[in-house]
Amino acid sequence: MADLDPLIRFRKYGVDEKQRLLAQLYREYEALDQQKQQIESRMDRESELARSMGTAEAMVFLGAYLEGARKRCKILESSMAKMDARIALAQEDMRQAFAEMKKVSIVARRRRDALKTAQSKKESQMFDETAIDRYRREITEEPE
Repeated sequence: MADLDPLIRFRKYGVDEKQRLLAQLYREYEALDQQKQQIESRMDRESELARSMGTAEAMVFLGAYLEGARKRCKILESSMAKMDARIALAQEDMRQAFAEMKKVSIVARRRRDALKTAQSKKESQMFDETAIDRYRREITEEPE
């Protein structure tokens, strides 16, 4: 039987790479979310500032600013939705890779267990034969 340890290491490496990719996607998603939150907080600050000024000119500029900021938020939301889809695919890919790794490791463990059982059985048979031989010698050596 072939040793499965190299295959297990290879599968583990694949799982690790997929985890790194998934972590990178999560970081990118968080960066997009932070950008969106920054835009929204700037929108709130600018709205408060324009209201405190109370001039018509400030309100006109605020309207144009808010329109542009909302467009940027929509673009970020669209990017976040695409990122969600990529994250879902990466998660599924990682799950499959992990399942394949587990299958191989389970087969390897079962092989090791079967080998241990066979070795134990062989040792037991050997000890039994030794005990039987010893018993036979004791019986034949006793001339009484």
